[in-house]
Amino acid sequence: MGFLVSLLWVEIGDRTDIRLVEGTIGASAIAFSQALVLRQHLAIAWWWILASILSWALIGGSGMGAIGWVAPGTLLSEPRIIFGVLNGTIVGTMLGLGQWLVLRQQVKKAWMWILANVAGWAIGLSIGWTVGGILRQTTRLFFSELIGLTLAWVVVAGITGVALVVLLRGKPA
Repeated sequence: MGFLVSLLWVEIGDRTDIRLVEGTIGASAIAFSQALVLRQHLAIAWWWILASILSWALIGGSGMGAIGWVAPGTLLSEPRIIFGVLNGTIVGTMLGLGQWLVLRQQVKKAWMWILANVAGWAIGLSIGWTVGGILRQTTRLFFSELIGLTLAWVVVAGITGVALVVLLRGKPA
């Protein structure tokens, strides 16, 4: 949901177009919606927003760009899968580390959050980019990339959501 709301301010584009500012704006929409849910379970959920925004700002400010809003330059499936896994691993590590700083104060085994993010982003980005590329080749419409990125965010949300539920069950840190 947060990803779709972020599209009100962030336009999907090439790696060179989607950087620090777009990553910060997009992260704000997503982190705020996540914090609304997390505040029921964590005492300092509002720090989640700051951690997420700073993490996405670092990701967007890096040479990688704000990868959650980036469409790959190639339509070939193999590079989209490979770079989806590689870029997803990097994004998952950076975002997971930033959010782990908040979780570790209140959740036992919070380090597992980093692994969940790495898995979620590596799997989600490779699937989303591949589906987006196949749809774009078929339809010749850039809109297909939006469908692929939405799928990527859904996969990431599913994997990290399950991990978060498991972590919150064993909550006391």
